Amino acid sequence: MQTEHLPLTPGPINGERRLTLYRFGTPGARPQVYIQGGLHADEAPGIAVGFALRDQLRQLEAEGRLRGEVLLVPVANPIGLDQGMIGGSFGRFEVTSGQNFNRAFPDAAALALAIDNAAPEGDPVAALRARMAAALDRLVPLTPLLALQRCLLRLAIEADIVLDMHCDSEAVTHLYCHSEQADRATRLGRAIGAGAVLHAPLQGGYSFDEACTLPWMRFRDRWSNASLPIGCFAVTLEWRGVLDTDPAIAEHDAAAVIAWLADEGVIHGAAGRPREGGVASTPLAGVEVVTAPASGLFHAAVVPGEPVAAGATLGHLRRLPDGDIIPLRAGIGGLVYAREQARIVRAGAELFFVAGTRPIREGLLLSA
Repeated sequence: MQTEHLPLTPGPINGERRLTLYRFGTPGARPQVYIQGGLHADEAPGIAVGFALRDQLRQLEAEGRLRGEVLLVPVANPIGLDQGMIGGSFGRFEVTSGQNFNRAFPDAAALALAIDNAAPEGDPVAALRARMAAALDRLVPLTPLLALQRCLLRLAIEADIVLDMHCDSEAVTHLYCHSEQADRATRLGRAIGAGAVLHAPLQGGYSFDEACTLPWMRFRDRWSNASLPIGCFAVTLEWRGVLDTDPAIAEHDAAAVIAWLADEGVIHGAAGRPREGGVASTPLAGVEVVTAPASGLFHAAVVPGEPVAAGATLGHLRRLPDGDIIPLRAGIGGLVYAREQARIVRAGAELFFVAGTRPIREGLLLSA
């Protein structure tokens, strides 16, 4: 295991922020994997699984079982870790700009094409990876947030596989991916015991996984090259809810990821223990988001992982200040894969997420 400390410039006025990167395997070997946790800095489960992966990968490397190269950043957001508001953490949005840390990443394809828009020669995937990497190296970040985004994307842009680990409020494990990669994501979902794999050709917001996959669609459109493969398989992996930080569960989750990486040819021989969940992929546009019709006390009657029928009672809201009870019902049938943890909510708060099978939404499909 090689440990690197990557400075983030510009940093704070006093001191320096940096990322800690762990490298395993042979530098430059394929398949190359990039894994990060804690991009939303108040989401602990991805960080916990990240450190469990570090320990398991270190053992596999000592046994000489790594075929490819793995880059791992368990704690991907030192900016968010520094943020606090009146005694609480605040790691989803950057307080200076209000921007979600997992939105509006640099468009590596646009940056690369602005420098060189000639069709690639030889191995197009290798050539375009190198071109995007060079463009990101030339990008001068003017803010700490852009410095963080550039550093993370630069680590991932040349990888074959990218796993960006998050969590929800209260949820079963689930994945987000590009629609063209839904079958592969479903295999990953089964290995880790996911309850849902949600896919879309465009999620909206240019999150980290999209920043790794969508450049390949831009290149394909630029040269009308339908045969150009997507050079990176990238997913957002949501490890249950924000309180699910049991070390034993994190170890099991890491082992399931290791088992999947072995199937992907990153590790020699069988490794880890897959969970073998019965997940099926569904369109992200088919998700119903049930919101609070008023401010009040929130009571949930169903748990994440529970299937519901259209019209089923999901819970109720006791409106404040008058105390009237408002039932909350599912508009579609599907799987409740996530719900809100807070019990006092504002009007418009997203309370339940139900994965259906038919598209019912369009436009921006990700929450704030």
